[in-house]
This record gives sequence, structure tokens and C-alpha cells, in this order.
Amino acid sequence: MSDRFVDNGDGSVSDHLTGLMWTKQDSWLDAKKFLTYRQAKKYANKKNEESFAGHSDWRFPGKEEANSLYYREKEFSTIDKYEMDIYIDPVFTEGCGHSSWTSLTRGKITAYVYSFVSGTGGHYEVDDSLDTSVRLVCGQMDAIQAEK
Repeated sequence: MSDRFVDNGDGSVSDHLTGLMWTKQDSWLDAKKFLTYRQAKKYANKKNEESFAGHSDWRFPGKEEANSLYYREKEFSTIDKYEMDIYIDPVFTEGCGHSSWTSLTRGKITAYVYSFVSGTGGHYEVDDSLDTSVRLVCGQMDAIQAEK
């Protein structure tokens, strides 16, 4: 495990490199099902209504923010729900989904899904039933620090 991420003990993880705070568990672990984009939006709204981990500004990550979690050199990993490696820090709870919806959309029809297996992604219809979850984030990314 790197020193970059700190488990805050309240279900959130702070990233000292980017300045962002992430949910330790993704929506798959929390809701026990994969979510469409629209369902994931409702999930985020619920987390904000609950003031999860003392915050009410949880949101979908941008593409660059999601990418900031991915270890290109594959020096760190955790296991997803299918018991396959995903290349994010092991501070995040095992058994999570392998990808996340992001805030990058094309109109109201598609949204970008980022894969923590490959470090890539693509646009999918917002109502598609994919094996996709969302890992929520709050704060603003320090772009200078996030460059690896």
C-alpha cells in the first residue's frame, strides 16, 4: 500500500496526491447491485442527503479524476467482485466493481465509464444495464499534483 491514500475511518479515503476524497466502497459494495447511470445519480443524491462521511458534495468523478486512481505500472491492485485484479490502491475495499460511471456525458444519452482493469473506457447509454458501479468523489483535483 502506498502512503498516498489515507483511510479516514468514516468510509472515505483521502488522496494526498490529488487533494480529492473518495468513498472507500463503491456503489456495488454499498447497494449490492450494479447501477445504470440514472440509478447511480440517485445513489449519489442519497449519499449527499445522508451527509456521508460528513460531506454533502459527493459527485461522479471526471474522467481525469477516475484515471488518477489507476496504477498504470500495476504496482498496486485490489480484487474486484469477480476476484480479478483492478489497479487501484488496496486501501479501497475488495470486492468492488471494476469500473465507474463518470461525469463525462454526451447530452442526455451517453456517459463515460472508466475501467480500473485497463485504464481506459468508453461512452455507454445512460440506461444500459452494464456491470458498472460508481465510486463517488468530493473536493477539487489539484491538477499539478495529479500528474504522475
